Amino acid sequence: MKKTYYVLFALFVLIGALTAGNNKPTIEALSSWTNQSGSTLYINSVDNNGLFSGTYINREAGYRCQNIPYPVTGWIYGTAITFTTKWESSSESCNSITAWTGFLYQGKIYTLWQLVNNGSSSTSQIIEGSDTFSPSGTKTHKSIMLKK
Repeated sequence: MKKTYYVLFALFVLIGALTAGNNKPTIEALSSWTNQSGSTLYINSVDNNGLFSGTYINREAGYRCQNIPYPVTGWIYGTAITFTTKWESSSESCNSITAWTGFLYQGKIYTLWQLVNNGSSSTSQIIEGSDTFSPSGTKTHKSIMLKK
């Protein structure tokens, strides 16, 4: 009887430990986030493990590749987030990749980013910065059904 009790207790502790560290994504799919420069991150889908996909539209003054949706992939782990985009589309290529890493805090996403150009040969050529993203609404899918 004591063995059964200890096994059940150990199982209870294990289940409690696993659920106490719940790191389900806290940033939801079909959301959009705009930074201080007007650039927007759209999160289209988030799976149960936190892998997400979406698009990023750059509106930063002084940079090329503006107003074009570029694909984004990333991870959400609780309040932590990281995502990347390759600045290449059928209409324009900026020959570079940017990676953002940060966290959700008080309703905003705070990130540090690094941009590297294809062909760079020194870490001194990596451009760095920071972005703060605020929610800019939720994307909605409109029905194709017509009202009668």
